[in-house]
Amino acid sequence: MRLVLLFIGFVLLSGCKEEKKSIEGAKKSMPERAALSRDSQIFLGNRLFSEKTCITCHDINKKKIGPSIKEIMKVYKAKNGDIFAFLKGNAQPIVDTTASQVAIMQANINGFLKGITDEELKTISTYMLHVDELNPDQ
Repeated sequence: MRLVLLFIGFVLLSGCKEEKKSIEGAKKSMPERAALSRDSQIFLGNRLFSEKTCITCHDINKKKIGPSIKEIMKVYKAKNGDIFAFLKGNAQPIVDTTASQVAIMQANINGFLKGITDEELKTISTYMLHVDELNPDQ
């Protein structure tokens, strides 16, 4: 009886080790996802811009509660600003720097953009950088 229990214990331990190895092997062989194309980043960024409610305050062409995306990017491009760093909360605002606007935007960054990945934030930035190319006549 002891011999049978010992044999069963040995088989179980061996099986667990093999299963663990196969799981580790599967993780190593899993290819990384390819980088998104510029068009895919713009498309996803546009969607996230709406989903994260940025569109509530920022229209493409005209001022709403905050400046338009085109106006924001005009200033960022002229001053060589980093919109990604600003949206991440790592840079000071360079557009409409009145205390009330800064407070609103900071609250939005801390609220709506909390938990967003760097990759998603990059797509929003890419969308904003190219919005004038997508809507040239407006």
